[in-house]
Amino acid sequence: MLCDIARNLADDKLERIKTLESDLGLTIVAFSCRSLDPAREERLREVMQQLGPQLQAEPAAPDEAQLGRIREAEQTMGLSLVAVRA
Repeated sequence: MLCDIARNLADDKLERIKTLESDLGLTIVAFSCRSLDPAREERLREVMQQLGPQLQAEPAAPDEAQLGRIREAEQTMGLSLVAVRA
């Protein structure tokens, strides 16, 4: 599976993420994920290991209520959301 920072989000999705950030007091990074052919995924993984980490942010420590809201938004929008320290 390949995940990269979500781009060209629809206005409603972007607004929902912004509202979630404001409500929870957290910074949220949205990722779009998709499955790849296993051989292609392995080649991509090798290249990414050579490049090193692309997002260098420490994860936040949301509580259970915050995690529930994040999970709900993920399911609704079809994105992976990660709370990070600003």
